[in-house]
Amino acid sequence: MREHFAQPATTWTLNPNAYELVLDLPKLRELGLTPIDVAQQAYYALTGGLASEFYRLASVRQATIRIRLDESQRRHLGDLQNLFIATPDGQQVPLSHIAEIRPKPIPTVIEHDNLRRVIGITGYYRPGKLPSMDLAMEIEARAFQQLNFPPGYSIEMRGDMTQMMDSFRRLLYSLLLAVVFMYLILVAQFRSFLGPFQMAASLPLELTGVFFGLWLMKMHFSSVSIMAVIVLSGMDITTAILLLDLIQRYREQGMPREEAIKRACPERLRPILMTSCTTMAAMIPLAFFPTGGLDAYQSLGVVIIFGLIVGTVLSLFDIPIMHTYVDDFAQWLNRKVLRRNAD
Repeated sequence: MREHFAQPATTWTLNPNAYELVLDLPKLRELGLTPIDVAQQAYYALTGGLASEFYRLASVRQATIRIRLDESQRRHLGDLQNLFIATPDGQQVPLSHIAEIRPKPIPTVIEHDNLRRVIGITGYYRPGKLPSMDLAMEIEARAFQQLNFPPGYSIEMRGDMTQMMDSFRRLLYSLLLAVVFMYLILVAQFRSFLGPFQMAASLPLELTGVFFGLWLMKMHFSSVSIMAVIVLSGMDITTAILLLDLIQRYREQGMPREEAIKRACPERLRPILMTSCTTMAAMIPLAFFPTGGLDAYQSLGVVIIFGLIVGTVLSLFDIPIMHTYVDDFAQWLNRKVLRRNAD
């Protein structure tokens, strides 16, 4: 994966210059000391402690005074072993007399994710190679194949990948809700549960133009693209409503179905094309000539333009055909299932 993954690193490592104190508890009791006494004295001798505060009159800024051993007295491990610990009766004993100092590597940083200890693996994807999402999924798949994780250990994607997938999930839910609410509104408008399915048939057609446009412009399907698909779905539904509304009006006037379709389609062609062309013209600067920070939303313009081109053209053929199929099914349903004459 080196050709795709640059500068791999971890968020923390084990610090080899760390030690632990193993206290001799019987000796501590003889001297009247507790583990907390030893730990505090050793800590303040090496790290220091706050003694006082004062204000620097020149800048009227508060400063602190910290007291600790001189650097020459806390530079080596032997200095720690010879550190004197004061007892309650005033005696001083070397630390090596009451404790054993053992090396114990510890993490440089303790990280948690959902209350679990974690270590992060970071890096950069190389331009022209696998994109970030594909690279992360490939690394995760290879890790599961080549590593035998002990119980309680696993590997998961986090960071930008997690945020991106979370945004994808939310936007897909939004798209689903948008389709459901559009269906309910159309049911109320056309007074039919089958009628809106004629319009829903145009929605998959727009995706052909969406993916072709993204492929042509060498872009990836992102959260911005999903937002554009939501906008595009509403515009395609508008095209279907314009056609079906006029077809339904002609049929209510007593005109046969085929003749109503032949008359309604040419009459609605002009307003449909005007609406689509106006929208595409407004999106051309964003899709092909983005300026400043608008390049982050370039895929929105590309999705709307190519989706409208393909969706509008195919809808002009698809909507009349779907209207005849749905109408034939409704008539069959009335005759065979509901046992009533179709209108």
